[in-house]
Amino acid sequence: MKRFARFFTVFFLFIFLLTACSDNSVNPVQEKEQKNNTSAVPKSGGRINIGVTSAVTLDPLNAQTDEEKSLDSLIYEGLVKIDGQGRIKPALAKAWEISGNGRTYTFKLMDDVKWHNGGTFSSTDIKATFDRIKQIKSLKEKKDKVKLFPEFDNIESFSAPDKNTFIINLYRPDAGFLYGMTVGILPASYLLSEKGKTEGSSKKTSDGQYMPKPSGTGKYKITRQDSDTIELKRNEDYYGRKPYIEDIIIRIFPDVNSMKEAFKNQEVDLMPIDTQDWDIFQSMSNVSLLHYPSRYFEFMALNLKNELFNDTTIRRAILMSIDRNKILQDTTLGRGVLVDSPIMPFSWAYNPQVQHQPFDRDKAVQMFKSAGWKDEDGDGILEKKVGGRKKIFEFELLVNTSNAARYQAASDIQKDLKEVGISINIVNVTWEELKTRVMGKKFDAAIMGWKLSPNPDLRFMFSIDEIKNGYNFVSYSNPQLDEILIKAQSSNLEQEQKALLYQAQEIISRDQPYIFLYSPNNLLAINKRIKGFQPDPVNLFNSIEDWWVE
Repeated sequence: MKRFARFFTVFFLFIFLLTACSDNSVNPVQEKEQKNNTSAVPKSGGRINIGVTSAVTLDPLNAQTDEEKSLDSLIYEGLVKIDGQGRIKPALAKAWEISGNGRTYTFKLMDDVKWHNGGTFSSTDIKATFDRIKQIKSLKEKKDKVKLFPEFDNIESFSAPDKNTFIINLYRPDAGFLYGMTVGILPASYLLSEKGKTEGSSKKTSDGQYMPKPSGTGKYKITRQDSDTIELKRNEDYYGRKPYIEDIIIRIFPDVNSMKEAFKNQEVDLMPIDTQDWDIFQSMSNVSLLHYPSRYFEFMALNLKNELFNDTTIRRAILMSIDRNKILQDTTLGRGVLVDSPIMPFSWAYNPQVQHQPFDRDKAVQMFKSAGWKDEDGDGILEKKVGGRKKIFEFELLVNTSNAARYQAASDIQKDLKEVGISINIVNVTWEELKTRVMGKKFDAAIMGWKLSPNPDLRFMFSIDEIKNGYNFVSYSNPQLDEILIKAQSSNLEQEQKALLYQAQEIISRDQPYIFLYSPNNLLAINKRIKGFQPDPVNLFNSIEDWWVE
């Protein structure tokens, strides 16, 4: 069976972003009040400067990071977009119909959409973009052995029967298919030209300027690009609601320290920051600090092949022995939320009724006792006779050496579990070694994290079919959950899918196949002159049309 992991994007976090908040709200929280807010009415015009520390690929078909994709969304649009709750919304497609068998998608396109160069957008452009994606997939996957655009593996055919209609036929139904249709569409005129058939658009001209990128249909268009600056200007012909801000300057810095200095000098208006820099930015004048939910969450993976962890009662007792609030405070200064399932609170699919397991050491001790684990010899470590032999409750906990937050979490867990009679040996390894051992099932436990797609497809980490070669490295097996998750990804009705995912989260909470810890919030520093700023976990620029400059 083909791996379920191909239907979405998921990343191991080997460099943990220390951006997080103790507020359980899914809305942005402003911790430094703005003063002298002299204008309550948004006004048109102005410029903002955004800082980044890596080169930006202004090509939606080659963008790799979330940062690049977010910036590209200012310029290029897909058939659909994803809102801050992870719901699919219209973009270049104003509506779509799904056939009864769930395999055919018929998109009706927006009217009167213009490319930045003045050309008229049509279904021909979508077909040309899809043809190019297939070409890129074929070349890259053969050459680099890298899986690209996995959602296109399920596309049997596509066609443009008229200028305002685009049809996609799938091999099999997939409720998460639309999440892959956010990829930016490019003009057919560009893709079919000699320039579009090469990578020449990324090369420099004789005066050091980069050759123009293809036109987009988005709210902003590219006016200039060089090695360290990209200039965008508002698209005055945009078919939808136009943004207030006229110009966006993207400044590319060689490192974080130089970007911090530029922010201090008010040469940058917006930048992500780390927890350790909180006090530095808080002391700056004309700065607001915001934190808001992320798509990251941290957990302790338990190898369920280890007989210590194959009892649900024991896993629940372990969770209740851990003071997760202290871990949250120690690793993020309390800026984040505790999590009890892999679906984050901001998501439309989140079940708020999932049972929260509080820190309760006394109850945990009783649960261990009821499962036969007791400290018979008074050495402070639990033991149990298994098959006539004494088994000691001790295990190794892997942590990657480059991640201070995870080491802190591991240390807190070690201390907490010692209080209930469990001995942990923390083993520091490189990320590559940790990943090799975990994927090879040669581990007891490990502190890890995921960054999830907005698509709430959980099969990659829970499905039985993912145990051997996939990401179900804890070897969790529950046929009932498998059936529910398959049904959820086969339903195109949100309420039906939501009900199924609610059930799935209840099963996951009951079985505790992972020890869920917390989700850190993203942390941003922003110049007070920028107003109307409402970031969300999916795309920092989803509400760019509401931003304005005082």
